[in-house]
Amino acid sequence: MQKFEFYNPVRILFGPGEFARLGEQTARHGKRVLLVKSEGPLEDLGVYKKAEGFLKAAGLSVFELAGVNANPRLSSVYEGIKICREKDIDIVVAVGGGSAIDCAKAVAMGAANDGDVWDYFTHARTTDKSLPIGAVSTIAATGSEMSVHCVITNEKKKQKYATHNEFHLPKFAIIDAELHATVPRYLTACGMCDTIAHTENYFAGDQNTTLTNRIAEGAILTVLQNEGILSDLSNLDMRNNLAWAATVAINGLTDLGRGAFEYGGHVIEHAISGFFNVIHGAGLAAVLPAWMYYRCERNPERFIVFAERIFGIKKNGKSDYDTGKAAIDMLKAKFVSWGLPVSLKELNVPESSFGDIADVVVNDPDSFIKDKALVFDVLNRCK
Repeated sequence: MQKFEFYNPVRILFGPGEFARLGEQTARHGKRVLLVKSEGPLEDLGVYKKAEGFLKAAGLSVFELAGVNANPRLSSVYEGIKICREKDIDIVVAVGGGSAIDCAKAVAMGAANDGDVWDYFTHARTTDKSLPIGAVSTIAATGSEMSVHCVITNEKKKQKYATHNEFHLPKFAIIDAELHATVPRYLTACGMCDTIAHTENYFAGDQNTTLTNRIAEGAILTVLQNEGILSDLSNLDMRNNLAWAATVAINGLTDLGRGAFEYGGHVIEHAISGFFNVIHGAGLAAVLPAWMYYRCERNPERFIVFAERIFGIKKNGKSDYDTGKAAIDMLKAKFVSWGLPVSLKELNVPESSFGDIADVVVNDPDSFIKDKALVFDVLNRCK
């Protein structure tokens, strides 16, 4: 196990009915609030009306940034920064999925600093300043409500880049399964895939990380054991379990002691969705198995424990690779059974775009992948 430093002070308010505490929690951090809202059905479902009601009942002045895209765009971030400066905003609160929360993180960072916020995504500049952030999660997926990560798409440059900062950690996060119960089947499945993909560092770095490995395995198994949600969407017990798995999978606990941060499936999918605006979890359903096959060929012994603990596959005379591949095959079959795409063709991503995708991956300042041949290898496995 490698040395590590862990810090995650997010106050979690978990459980049905906790949404009503939004005003109380926000008021601890100021009086003037920017409410970040996702595009989609939450407005029609009355979620944002309730959010505004909770905030105003706490005596807060509420301003809004609406229509945040599923892959949050830099243009929305710029708009939010402008509102923050004009309205002297104290705290940015997101109600939505990872798109709204990541947008809020970028807005809060940009509003607290001069210059172009995109500079922080290209690593042209660094900062340690941000407005405070609050988050209300409405889907079990990205885990952004308790992570240091923030992912934004520069739609003009077709670049989807990430920043990782402690100040991206929200002051509070509300995870209320009653809000998750309205998520349709397909998006629920996308979130389940995203949760599993957030444990992909399991296969990297130091493997003498017994507890870290078990936490990652626990997140994966929680998703698999609650897949019944796809035929019982209003089941709050399963929604609760999926929500907490999504949060824990990316809050840092599944990386501790590894001495590595190798999210190759994510880096490649970010490049794809930067060009084609695919839903992140759907893109991962295609890319993650391909990335895992690539890794298994080169380091198969790391997949043996995964195969046995997650799918009960024992080696029993098989090669390390065949054992690992059998587990990846089963994971891919799960994605298919959930109704997710497992090829780029299903996502309408043409082979002619592979060169552009590879260029973005190797030039992403956050990417550890600097070999275009590697990217082509993975893309060809899932084309």
